[in-house]
Amino acid sequence: MLKHQLLRISLIITPLFYFAQQPELRESIKLKSFNYDIYLQNKKDQSASKELYVIPNKGDTIKENALVKNASSAETQRGFYRVNDTEIHFIDIDLTSNKIAHRIYSPNKKGNLKLINESLNLTAYPNNLPPKFKDNKPPHPEFEAGETALYSWIEKNVYPLLDQKHKKKENGNAVLVLDIDPKGSASLIEVRNLNIADHTKTQLTGVIKKMPVWKTNVHGYEVSGIVLIPIEY
Repeated sequence: MLKHQLLRISLIITPLFYFAQQPELRESIKLKSFNYDIYLQNKKDQSASKELYVIPNKGDTIKENALVKNASSAETQRGFYRVNDTEIHFIDIDLTSNKIAHRIYSPNKKGNLKLINESLNLTAYPNNLPPKFKDNKPPHPEFEAGETALYSWIEKNVYPLLDQKHKKKENGNAVLVLDIDPKGSASLIEVRNLNIADHTKTQLTGVIKKMPVWKTNVHGYEVSGIVLIPIEY
């Protein structure tokens, strides 16, 4: 009788201390011609709440931290993943010690994801971490000489054409919107959040056409299209 009472109490109390939300699909990826779905699931108990990346696997289901908070709602761990053609890399950062865990999974011949490498207590991101891509592809073209050179070019060629009375110290109040064609040539679409005269826009259009070419082959992928550049207005 007592045993049945304890079981009943346990069944009543457990939901108060533990809650697991149904996983939501975050992304579908392909590794070595095998398809995988990555889900995001929330779990909560008395001591912590977690967001987990979950990948159903033909072997054991893979679960990696996306975000962990303690009972006081302070963040204690953050995680993210990166993907290339053959591997998925998970980074888990301990926000107390700033130490990083790095785990790499890859499919075997049957399509089962296997842990092929694990590095713990790292103090910096590993060199073999894949670049940050959207949908496993670079999100946009890159300025050939790098971001520092891009803003140097804008300071020299764009700002002199704009009305200086609007210029402020804040960064990113306005946005320069460019279209990069497949050959890397830039053209002006608009300047968002900044009213400029028609003659100024005509001058700016001409200057942008003379901009150095952009890199449209990024990590082996052909990319072109819209680029958004925050400017200090």
